[in-house]
Amino acid sequence: MDPDATSGNFSGIDPDRFKKVITSVEHGHETLRDRALYFKNQLASYGIGQTELQGIAHSASWASDELPMLKRRYHLSLAEDAPGFAGHEGMVRINEALVNPVAVKEAKKAAKRAAALAKKDPKDLSASEFDQLNTLLADNRDEYPFAETFAAALGAKGTLLFWDAMANADVPAGYGEKSDFPRGDKLGEFQKNLSLTLAAATNSDTPAMRAWKKDMIALGDKPIEVRGHEPSTTSGPAGFVVMSNLMRFGDFDDKFLTDYGTALMKADRRHMENQGKPYHTVWDTGDLVNHVGNDLGNDPFTGYMKALANSPDAATQFFTAKGKDENGKPQSNFTYLFEKRKWPDDSAPGKESVTGLNSMGHALEAATTGHRPGELATAENLKHSKAQAGLFGDIVHSVSAHQDKLLERGFLSDSMADMAADYLPELKRAISGDRVSAGKLYPVTGTEAKLGPSDPARFLYTVARNEEGYDKLNVAEHAYSAQLMTEYFAGHNPGKYPRNAEQTVDNIAMETGTFQGLIAAGRSFEIKKGHVDQQARDDAWKAHASTWGGSVVGSAAGIATAPLTGPGGAVAGGLVGTAAGEVFNGILNGFGDDGKQKEQVYKDISDATAVRESVFTTVQNAAEAAGGNGAAVSRAGTQASEGMADAQAMVAATQEKEDRDV
Repeated sequence: MDPDATSGNFSGIDPDRFKKVITSVEHGHETLRDRALYFKNQLASYGIGQTELQGIAHSASWASDELPMLKRRYHLSLAEDAPGFAGHEGMVRINEALVNPVAVKEAKKAAKRAAALAKKDPKDLSASEFDQLNTLLADNRDEYPFAETFAAALGAKGTLLFWDAMANADVPAGYGEKSDFPRGDKLGEFQKNLSLTLAAATNSDTPAMRAWKKDMIALGDKPIEVRGHEPSTTSGPAGFVVMSNLMRFGDFDDKFLTDYGTALMKADRRHMENQGKPYHTVWDTGDLVNHVGNDLGNDPFTGYMKALANSPDAATQFFTAKGKDENGKPQSNFTYLFEKRKWPDDSAPGKESVTGLNSMGHALEAATTGHRPGELATAENLKHSKAQAGLFGDIVHSVSAHQDKLLERGFLSDSMADMAADYLPELKRAISGDRVSAGKLYPVTGTEAKLGPSDPARFLYTVARNEEGYDKLNVAEHAYSAQLMTEYFAGHNPGKYPRNAEQTVDNIAMETGTFQGLIAAGRSFEIKKGHVDQQARDDAWKAHASTWGGSVVGSAAGIATAPLTGPGGAVAGGLVGTAAGEVFNGILNGFGDDGKQKEQVYKDISDATAVRESVFTTVQNAAEAAGGNGAAVSRAGTQASEGMADAQAMVAATQEKEDRDV
């Protein structure tokens, strides 16, 4: 353990759990105080209770005084650079020197100064005043009570008006004129700082912030202001459009996100029903509302999806919630957004943007896995909830039934593969030839995702037609199988799979061949059709794969390990020295001793023979890294080759369905 973590200057906090404690204290101390006062007055007429109830009143008073300190610790724990607390998963270190009444007082003072500047017309701000406001937000966005004091001072409508004015401060007054706003190049940075500040503020449950959140949602489907005079009035952008652009960064309160999403969905369904009718626009606005990325920010779902990607619990609640379709029948938010909604082209001038849909992919990752995209799954994340598993099942079925929805948006395939990495046991079970014992061979720790008999094969084939989708599935499955082999060779078999270790590993090897054959066929189909150019797995590819490999391989290895050795075995220990880690390194850099020329794999996906050799080599090296002897290693390669042959029937069925759907 880091020695600093145990010193008197630091405390360890799990932000999610600590927030629940704060909420309990915040609500409980008010109830305690009120009830103590009530009973004190009731018993006073009998001449009793005064001394006895003093202790309760003292506890309530202590809680009231301590709440600001508790909240400050929480906000510090949410800071982007908050260091981990070594040896304690999910915890971060808090510098207790920063938790004191003086710091709280200074934060309030800074918030009042920031609010005063924010209430000025942005075009009237001098360069130094803008810099001061930007710095105040940047330096205090994680500080309690700066965030809530600042947001409450502006109010919900004031916040919307402020950002709309600031975002357009660099717009020239008239055609052919130039803007004299001195900090137009800083508006993207300012947007991020303001977003992070508001995210922190929503995690407060003070009366002022409860009102702010309620008002913000109520203002969502209304213009933030009416401009001009009758009969020539114009409307400003809708509240949802403005606020969603301030949700692109930070960890917003889960309840606020779900309530906001419910209202946004209701408004969007209505707008989409009227799309194309005279005098009706969907969400377009003439104002500038976004200064980050390559989209205009007119679609409120873009920023909202980014917020959900940072809040997995809220994402799960949102996507599994149901509204009503055009016929009044129940329809999940996922189905509406993935299958039905006509996502507008929101590209900024001269750019091509798919940010909205891509952000939906990231939000779905968070919703199904319980962790943010790109983050390594924790032991708790590996136990999928009923809602998470159910949503993943819906996604697999939707992609299987509506392959065009993914093929037309190939950029979503990497997110689909990321989700699949966390549900490999269920996917492997579904394509296994063993309908009796596959569940024992591929155990899960949480709720099992229920997948249809043919959906998983079509899902995997479709995802793999995209290069990054294929790459992630290829790497994740090999890592999962390698780690699973390790556990069975070590004698771990809590699922009571009815085979000895050698036979068990043989079956894993064979079904690895089936999985790899299926996804290779998908990628090869796309290449041979001439839809894409085959990209070499060169140094640039290796560098890119290294950016996502740790989380994908770590999740796959953790899911293989947790049911067999207890939660977090591979996750907590990292990948160094594991079979999963060795296989990933081999796929990147080749297999073999350093003193010899390494055998490269998966260089030509369009060549069936080359793919078969790559599967053969990778599976054999996985068996060896897992602890298998020479005979086991030899058999593993043979079994993998047989499994690849078995994949052909699945490929044929998948292609036949696709031909029928055309």
